[in-house]
Parts: sequence; structure tokens; C-alpha cells
Amino acid sequence: MLRLLNIENIAVVHRQRVAFDAGLTIVTGETGAGKSLVVDALALAVGGRATADIIRAGESRAVVEALFDCPAHPAVARILSEADIEAGDELLIRREVAASGKGRLFINDQLCSVATVRALRPYLVDIHGQGDQQTLMFPSAHAGVLDAFGQHVALSDATATAFSAWQTARRDLDQLKRDEASRLQRLDMLNFQRADIERVAPQAGEDEDLRRERMRLSNAERLLALAAGSYDLLYEREASALDLVAQALRRVEDLAADDPALADTVATLEAARYGIEEAAFALRDYADALVVSPERLREVEARLDALDQLKRKYGGTLAQVLATFDQIQHELANIENYDADVRRLTAAVEAAAQAYQRSALALRSARQAAARRFEAALEQELHALALPQARLVVAFDERHVDAPETWEASGLEAVEFLFTSNPGEPPRPLSKVASGGELARMMLGVKSILAPTDIPRTMVFDEVDVGISGRVAEAVGVRLRRLAERQQVLCITHQAQVARFATTHLRVEKSIVDGRTRAEITLLDARERVEELARIIGGAVVTDSARRAARDLLASEGAVGAPTT
Repeated sequence: MLRLLNIENIAVVHRQRVAFDAGLTIVTGETGAGKSLVVDALALAVGGRATADIIRAGESRAVVEALFDCPAHPAVARILSEADIEAGDELLIRREVAASGKGRLFINDQLCSVATVRALRPYLVDIHGQGDQQTLMFPSAHAGVLDAFGQHVALSDATATAFSAWQTARRDLDQLKRDEASRLQRLDMLNFQRADIERVAPQAGEDEDLRRERMRLSNAERLLALAAGSYDLLYEREASALDLVAQALRRVEDLAADDPALADTVATLEAARYGIEEAAFALRDYADALVVSPERLREVEARLDALDQLKRKYGGTLAQVLATFDQIQHELANIENYDADVRRLTAAVEAAAQAYQRSALALRSARQAAARRFEAALEQELHALALPQARLVVAFDERHVDAPETWEASGLEAVEFLFTSNPGEPPRPLSKVASGGELARMMLGVKSILAPTDIPRTMVFDEVDVGISGRVAEAVGVRLRRLAERQQVLCITHQAQVARFATTHLRVEKSIVDGRTRAEITLLDARERVEELARIIGGAVVTDSARRAARDLLASEGAVGAPTT
């Protein structure tokens, strides 16, 4: 419920602080006084469009603050949690609009986004102006009204979700089939690439091994000569390195026998002798293994050429070639599963279609059951709103359940309200025959018969009584008061017959202060209400007869706040 509204520098409002109570709050004032600024400011606070031209001339910014009781609803708690805003008993929304066009928005003094406030709006306020009445002119909105009345909005949402799932599955299948030609082209190319690599059959690290072998084959004669010569110097010839070290070792051993200090030198020479011997045998084995083979060299060169060609085609290294081969194998497996994918997606389309049909048929039954009750309830309201001959018919243009080309997210039928207020005339599309006054009363009637919401929102009606007067306005006032018994209602009106039902009455009037126009919002007491109703009844000049008429209105059955004298 709305508790407080602070308005600063919006249009002709300088600074205003307006408190609200439960029940029916009526706002009146002369034409052009700025009555709708209350609604505009509230709409701005809950995420309405903000532009710099709303700022009072000469000011740098406009500010509106709205204080609400915080609704105890899981969705509200989730929205606040996602915005890192701590939930409490109250929600204070503050919106600032700068002359530069930039603005800021706060909830409980914490900066937040407009999207967060707009997500909260359905749980805080329900604003209806003349534009909202015009939505009844669009048949596409009628199904939503019927669903709200029948309390099967969840079923309607489920049907829309099922329709979306069916469309997605169908698009996936169509895309797969459209890709058939490119799939076959891709399959041919991948098979060629796989065969190209398999023909060479590269092994990991093979090119490095081959390059080393090529080096040995290319230099085999020189390597053999070097290895054999080295072996000869170390081991084979007379006075070889091994012989010389052995001779030195025997002499040092003789020295060490007399002088133990040379024991380490003996050990060093023994190690050198063994090392020379091992090196000589290694060189001998290396020389024995060397092959001088032009034929093998040609084979190695050809193999390296084949591997280099693969690397140029499929990657700069042999490791990348092998990785490409694995990728080709994987993609081929996927492409070759085309038939299985078609079967899988076809089954998914069928399952999604059946789910949509079940949900849409259940929605059709729910709508048909609700339609007759809706017709009777709304006709009763319209009769009470001075349309005694009004007749409403909920028409269904049903689509065939087995004709998918006709399916819609809204269900298997188009819903349209047919209306007549003239005896003997058949009901025709509401958009073609209803007047502005009839639309206003129909909107109020719809709001009166909809199931009470589990969220105590503030309902706002901006001139819902446009185009009506007299006993029709009286009936509108009765309906507004009835709504106000269930939740807080704020209504802007020009009708004394509506204003008399207020539990709280606000008047908006313009004045000139320091040469500038200001709109002032005043809470009226009982005597001031008489004067305001008399002004509405009598016009610019308030007469005693107008005051008597105002007192009679306030004193009549059903009025609230009648004066005691």
C-alpha cells in the first residue's frame, strides 16, 4: 500500500508531501490544475519513462519519493535479493531526474536500476488511465482479461511456454534439414582429408627421428672415418691412449707403494683407463652400426617430404596434423549421425506438439467454462453502471488442433468481446461499437469482477469516469468504493457523484507565488469537501444551492465523511 508521496520540481509542483491511507482516495481540481501530476509522479517512481522536460522550469533536477508497505511476497523478496537490497517492512523508492537527462534511482537508499523497480511495479501499483481503457479496443487483449477472470493465467502462461518449445524444436529440425547439401559437401571433404592423412599414416615424433637418421645417412662415410680413427687412437694402435694411461698407472702405483700420498692419483688414473676403454668400445659399436646406404637415404627423404606436405595442409607440426585427424574423425562421427539426429529432433517436435496440444486444449476448456460466467458477471456490472440493456458475448474463433500452421502462443482460439447496449441490435465487435463512456464503465466493471489479488496493491484510476455523469457516475463511485474495501484505490475525477465516496479527499489547485505558477495538493476536511463538491456541481461561482446539493450528496447513504452541520 502507498503511504507517502513526495514530489519536488515536477512540472508546476514545487514541493509537495502527500500522505495516503487505506480505502478510496479521490483527487479533484479544476481542469488544468495538475490533478494527473499525482499519477504521473507515482508512475515515474515505479519506473515510468523519465525525460528532462518534466523538470520545473529553472530547476536543475526533479525528485519523487514513494513510500510503500513492502508486500510479503516471494517474488518481491527474490527481486530485492537479486539487487542486493535488504527487505524490510517498507520500501522507499526515490527517483531523481537531472536536467542533463541523466537520473538515479534508489530503493531504501541503495542505488538500483530502473529494471529492478519495474520488476517490483506489479506488486506495488496497478495504474489505469484512458489509455488502459483503450486496450479493450484491441481483441488481442481480450483473452488475457478472460484468463485473469477465470484464474487460469498460469495455464495460459504454460501454453505460451509449450508453444515456444514446439517452435524451437521445429526450427532446430528445419535447420538440420536445410543444412543437408552443405552437410554432404562437408562429408566429402572430411572423407578426403581423412584418407589423405591415413595414406601417410604419420606417427607422433616420427619426423624428428627421420631427420636425425637423414643426418647420419648423409654423413655416413665421414662419421665412420671419424669414429674408426678415434677408436684406433684410443684403443687399437700401438701407443694408444689406453696403453699410455696403463703405463703411467703402473709407474704411479710403484710411487704410491713408497708414498701413500699418491693413492688418490692411482684411483684417478684407474678411472681414466676404464673411461677410455668404455669410450673406445662405444665408438667401435657406433662405427659398426653406421650404414652407408643411398637407397635408405632416398627412402628417408621421401618419407620426410610426405610428412612435410601433411604439415603444410593440416598444421605446422606433426602434432597438429594428428590433432586435426582426431578432429576430422570426431566431426565425421557427428555428421554420419545425421539420420539419428533427424529421428531425435523429429521425436522432439512431436513431443513438444503434443505438450502444446494438451495445454492448449485444457486452456480452451477453461476459457469456455469461464466465458459464460464472465458474460453474466460483467453484464450485471454494466447494468448497475447505467447500461441496463448492455449485452456481452465472448466469441471464440477456434483453430483446429491438428492444424499446426494455425497455432498461436495464446492458444487454439482467438477471443473477442462482442457488445451491444441497444435492444434489438446483435452484439458486434467491441472495438467497433463501444463509446468512450462505455469503455470506461466496462474497464471499471472488469476490475470489479476480477478475483481479488493476493497482493495488496494500490489501484489507480485516472479519469475513469470520462464521458459519463449523473447516476452513471454514482454507479462508478459505488464500484470504486467496493474496490477500495479490498485494496487501496486512488482515483482522479471530475464527478461530484464519484468524489462523495472518498475516504480521503485531495484537491489540486494552482496559485501564483512570487510570480510563478504552483500546483498545491491539499487534504480536505469535512467543510472543505462541501466547498469542493459545490464547486464541481456549480462551477466557478459557488452558490448556497450548490453547497446544499454538496451536503445532500455527502449525507446520502453510502457517502463517507459527511459534515456534521
